[in-house]
This record gives sequence, C-alpha cells and structure tokens, in this order.
Amino acid sequence: MHNNRSLGAILAAAVASTGFAVAPMPTIADTLTCTSASFTASADSQGNIVVNCTQPGGTPVCTLTASPTSLPATGGAVTLTADNCGTISSWTKAGTTVSQQTSTSWQDQIGANAGTSPALFTYTVNGTASASVTITEAAPSSTAPPPGPISCPGYTTTLVYDLPWTAVSKITSKGFGNNAIVVARFTTPATSVVSGSATIAMAEWTPPITTRTAAVSTSPCDLTGQGTGAVSPGLYQTASWTYQINGTVTRLSGRIVLQPSTTYYVNVVNKNSTGAWTCSASTCDIIVQLTLPTGL
Repeated sequence: MHNNRSLGAILAAAVASTGFAVAPMPTIADTLTCTSASFTASADSQGNIVVNCTQPGGTPVCTLTASPTSLPATGGAVTLTADNCGTISSWTKAGTTVSQQTSTSWQDQIGANAGTSPALFTYTVNGTASASVTITEAAPSSTAPPPGPISCPGYTTTLVYDLPWTAVSKITSKGFGNNAIVVARFTTPATSVVSGSATIAMAEWTPPITTRTAAVSTSPCDLTGQGTGAVSPGLYQTASWTYQINGTVTRLSGRIVLQPSTTYYVNVVNKNSTGAWTCSASTCDIIVQLTLPTGL
C-alpha cells in the first residue's frame, strides 16, 4: 500500500484524540509516504508524531523450489531457487554442506542412479531463514516425467505437479481456483509383463465441496481423454481410476490399461458439464495420489 497523508491532518487527529499540544511542523515535511500495507501514528511528549509502517501477516515465508523436481535414472542438472530467505550463507545436500555461496540460486548435477530403487536428494538453503526441497531420481528400470514447464491455453494459471514412480506418490495443489488447471504427470516404467492393479485417485483437499471435470490423457491440458489408456472426461467431486500396465481387460472390470514407458497426465479443472466455473471460494484445492501396481 502506498499512502500519501497530510501530516497536518494526522496532527489534528492526534490533538483531538489525545489532547497533546503539537509544535508547528516544517513546511517541507507536509507529506508522509509509507510503502507497507498499513501504518500507525502516535504523538510523543515533545509534540512529535511517531509513525510505524507495518506489514500484516508477519515475515514472508522462506521457500526453496527446484526445477525439475524429478529426474530420469541417468541423472541430470537441477536448479534450486530460494525466495524470502534473507542473506544466504550456505547450501546443503543430504545434510552435508556443499556450497558456501551467497547467491539465491544454485545448480547441482546429479549423477546416474546406481541403485535398484528411486533415489531422493534433499537440498536445504541456509540464510536468515532456512527451507528444503526434495528431488526424486528414478530407478534404472523406470523413467521420470519429461521436465520443463507446461502452460495450458485458456487458463490464467497452470499448476504442474510430478508424481514420481514410487510406492505411493501424492501431491496437494496450492491456489487451485477458477481460471486454473491442475496437471499431475507421471511416467510408467519400461516393462514387458502385465502388472497387477493399482489406482489413480483425486479428492477434495480443502473445502468447499466442488464438482470438477477431470480426465487422464497422454497430453497435458487435455480434457477429452486422448491416447491409449486414457480416461474420457467426467464430473467428479472425488475420483478413483483402477489401472494396470500392459495386457487386456474387459469393460466389466472397470480397469484402464496404461502403456509402458509412457507419460500420462491427470488434468483437472473446477468446471461443471456446462463449462461454468464451480469453485465458490478463493481456492478449492485437491489431492492427487498414484499407487503402484504389483507384479512389476
């Protein structure tokens, strides 16, 4: 907030409310500029006005973001960016200090995964405040969702989340209101066998209860259900799709068949069947969860 207030008016209000005698103010000090969201003004015993600019809500939260948030088994570069963390003193990886630089951005190179399961790398930025973020590297037998930004046309905000191929993988949206779309992506592993069944689920995370349109597709932003193994759009408050990888299923089984080495996208918007927005609050956030099938 940017306020230009006449100090004469402030002084008059102080006299009327407190009874203080106010000394004349210099002509050059007849305006007050406060760039904070609000301010308080009070008179001291010398007739001076003490102004405190305040910012409601406290200090901005220190956050650390990573791009990308998941990598293939071959590894790759990850860029880390800190925000509202004050003066940076160091960066740590898995609890070990790896950089003493003071920049708010840092890039690290993760090598190939030599194990048999996904690897997790937790980074922490240390400054006036601290924050952490975790990167998932796929196991050698699987792949990670393709990195890079996604921007869906026709929406003010595209909320993109990665679901790593781990036993249970889930995300919760932040800021999912009208004019926004959630795109949760995951990539199936390379396999020639038929897996057991597992689920992809979407449900309310914060009220109010909201009707949504959702589809599973091989294309981001798509609400028509394109590609092999895709799910045609439907209206949901909560949804659960049972799937397997490879093989064939009957219509009565209710399963969908996903293909190996394929990236799928769970695309969700707060719209009803007529295309009208349905979120009646500032945000109507959801949780999307992926469980892994047996038999791989």
